[in-house]
Amino acid sequence: MNEFFKYLKGDRNIWVIVLILGLISVVSVFSFIPILVKVKGLSYSYLFFKHTFLLVLGFVLMFFIHKIPIKILSKLSKIIFYLSIVLLVLTMLIGESVNGADRWLKIPFVPFSFQTSDFAKLALIIYLARQFVKRKDEFNDLKIVAQHILLPVAITLFLILPSNLSTAVLVGLLAFVMMIFAKFPWKWMLMSMGAVVGVFMLLLTFAKYEPEILPRVETWRLRLERMFDEEAAMDANENMQINNALTAIKNGAFTYKNGKLFGPELPGNGVLKHYIPEAYADFYFAALIEEGGIFTAIFIMMLYMWLFFRIIKVALAADSIFATYLALGIGVMILTQALVNMMVSTKLMPVTGQNMPLLSMGGTSAWFTCIAIGIVLGISRENNKSTKDTGIKTANS
Repeated sequence: MNEFFKYLKGDRNIWVIVLILGLISVVSVFSFIPILVKVKGLSYSYLFFKHTFLLVLGFVLMFFIHKIPIKILSKLSKIIFYLSIVLLVLTMLIGESVNGADRWLKIPFVPFSFQTSDFAKLALIIYLARQFVKRKDEFNDLKIVAQHILLPVAITLFLILPSNLSTAVLVGLLAFVMMIFAKFPWKWMLMSMGAVVGVFMLLLTFAKYEPEILPRVETWRLRLERMFDEEAAMDANENMQINNALTAIKNGAFTYKNGKLFGPELPGNGVLKHYIPEAYADFYFAALIEEGGIFTAIFIMMLYMWLFFRIIKVALAADSIFATYLALGIGVMILTQALVNMMVSTKLMPVTGQNMPLLSMGGTSAWFTCIAIGIVLGISRENNKSTKDTGIKTANS
């Protein structure tokens, strides 16, 4: 094992968690794709090897990213952010439409597309981490913070919002949490929150009277209504996905009938995965409980909490404030995305399109999660190197 980790620098716990999640993903996704095989006419072997290939490629990216010095990311933060804005604009103009939303941008020369919002989310974390350090003494200057912090966040939200409300909300929440970490003035945060809520309510009202102009906004309004409307919740046509997800969770419970104990369906025997369109992605957690039961779900939640704890530990041990903010932002990004998938599957929030990080069949979305974790491992690698160097100097003195 030591020989294996000789090439993998940084926090070993994070490496182990990521490898475990990857192995679980390969096995579970293969079990959760029957509806994809049925609808798109693709073979199990093709989908299995495609998912495995993309996941392995993500791990390769993670390995190379964790070798990059964090100072380079700090210097390139603006370029990375500006690139994400350009890609978001291109997605609005020439993006591929999925379920009525332009979220995907074709990668030239290869048969893959990717969600530019995934890249923008990570790019904004890197950018904000740099700006919070650079502008720390100017937080009370509204002109400065508006130009370098609030406006970039607003532009990112505006470009993501028309096609992907859930991601825009997560990005806004992520920026808000990072502002709290950086001790950003509450007066500016509350002002920004008020503006965002006001614009969102205005869009919902506008869509009610002119739904053809902003069709996605009408979709958001209907989903919010169905979330709290009992009659709409009973309509199988309107809420087929969430109703099947709740049934899948029920099938995964332990029950005692006629003197016999009945448990989960066990891997490969799930029923509802044949009817949940996104069992391998957006409703991964529901499909997981149906086949693995509550103990498997708890194990997965513990893995994510363990990963989050290790990332926080790396952040607090970082040599620079930039690295601390960066790791904290990445930790919050991964945890919130996992929580959203769980909450959607259990009807604790309206249906959204958020995958389980490193578990769902997402293809290129897994790349950006791997890149983000690679950055954290890079911070951890530098922490370990700094500790060793300090120990050597102390021993020689």
